[in-house]
Amino acid sequence: MDSKAKKTPVLNIRKSSNVYIGTGNGLLKKNIKRSVDALGGLPRFIKPGQSVFIKPNLTATQEAITGGVTDIDFVKKLIELIREECEPGHIMVGENTGQGGAMGRYFESHGWRAMCEAYGAELVDFEKDEWGEYPLPDALVLDVVRLPKKVVEADVFISLPVLKNHDTVCVTGAIKNSFGLVSMLDRREIHRMYAIEQSVVDIARIRKPDLTIVDGRIGMEGIAGGSRFDHPRYANRIIAGDDPVAVDVVCAHVMMQNPRVCYLDWCDAYGVGNANLDYVNFRGMSLEEAKVKFMSPGEQIAELTDDRIHMHDLGACSRCISLTQGTLRRFDNPHTILREADIVYGPGEWKIEEKDRKETCILVGDCIMEKYRGMGTWVPGCPATEEEIFKVFNKEGILCHKCANVAREFIARHTDDELAFLRILASNQTIYRGRDNHAEATDHVLLIGKCMMEYGYNHAMRSMAEFRERGIETKIEDLVILIREHDVTLEQVEEAYQKLRAHYEAEQAAASRG
Repeated sequence: MDSKAKKTPVLNIRKSSNVYIGTGNGLLKKNIKRSVDALGGLPRFIKPGQSVFIKPNLTATQEAITGGVTDIDFVKKLIELIREECEPGHIMVGENTGQGGAMGRYFESHGWRAMCEAYGAELVDFEKDEWGEYPLPDALVLDVVRLPKKVVEADVFISLPVLKNHDTVCVTGAIKNSFGLVSMLDRREIHRMYAIEQSVVDIARIRKPDLTIVDGRIGMEGIAGGSRFDHPRYANRIIAGDDPVAVDVVCAHVMMQNPRVCYLDWCDAYGVGNANLDYVNFRGMSLEEAKVKFMSPGEQIAELTDDRIHMHDLGACSRCISLTQGTLRRFDNPHTILREADIVYGPGEWKIEEKDRKETCILVGDCIMEKYRGMGTWVPGCPATEEEIFKVFNKEGILCHKCANVAREFIARHTDDELAFLRILASNQTIYRGRDNHAEATDHVLLIGKCMMEYGYNHAMRSMAEFRERGIETKIEDLVILIREHDVTLEQVEEAYQKLRAHYEAEQAAASRG
């Protein structure tokens, strides 16, 4: 019988990824070796003579005991193993999480410079080093991404993140650790655009880690990220892999967090790595036995507000979760919440008894089931915008605005010329910005109310770093005044304004004298 052979179909065969999960029990060096040996050993990743760049996760001023930064001993032991097993060329260690020399001071004060000198590694402060511009025509954020040349051009890139939550991107691991490669100039723009998730995908497409080893012995739960270091979680895990996307997805499952993290799915779509666990070969512990429950950012917001705000995740993606959490992070104490509220997002079932519901309900995102939308105020969008979420919170009378009202009363008593130099924030909003104020670190700022304390601290840190960078000799209290009260009076605002104005006028007089 005459027949034609059918063509063999072309299948898109996806390469599988390897992830090891183990405990931190015993000698650290042996545990690191065990984790990498399970992936084929260090020589699989590093050939003789190759340059190696190691990127820990460091936040200037923080200690490893918080669970928010990579332990220096972890890096030491890894360098020892690389030298013993691989005959490497140049070894580099680098990070960039501070302005105005903050990273350099941290390297000195926390022993990083001395460690690198002792172990024959170059210590790199990215902000002080050479940057390259890398075009990405179909980029999600910036068409040209500025990254440190030494990382992009290294033969081997090793990421050493920690195991932690993040209020902006839900979980942070190897892919998010590379946000530390972004210049401070680009970083400010990315934050302004609420585009951290998109940016880390772009970075990974240009240079992804070849090897990831997660220091999860002490992790950090709750809001975490780079803003709060008050919730260490003793997880006792070391997680390693040859695919940073697979490692991060595994980390989300180990932490028992919602794994619908958009930037990991986008990385998968662009071929950076596997977000589907069906393509992951597990070594060491099974995923089930490795799980350690971490408090989510939403759960910490409930804790901080004495459960006046209760956040219900019905399997939402990270976009709606992070935007909602980001809005409420500004009101994370019970004094700023006037009405108790349930905040609900995600496509799943909401199993809650009528008696357990709060007096107000806000439902966020297009994926909320139709049957729930009539139970409260629905904020549509995929994702819903922070602006719309904030509007609904205000409309429902959830948030305190006493200080904002005092600020507006003060503004009404002054002319635009009198306030031209000033920016005024209250109730976690910018209430006024004068025409000569550019919202920069060296501009004059008046912060009204106790709920502005965290913003005030972060702004002061940024300002002082920039003073040092520019060689400016001034005191932070000459530029930024925070009135730390729940019930601020008009007289207190006026007194603070007069102090800032006196400094501004003295500044102008000195400038006119040349």
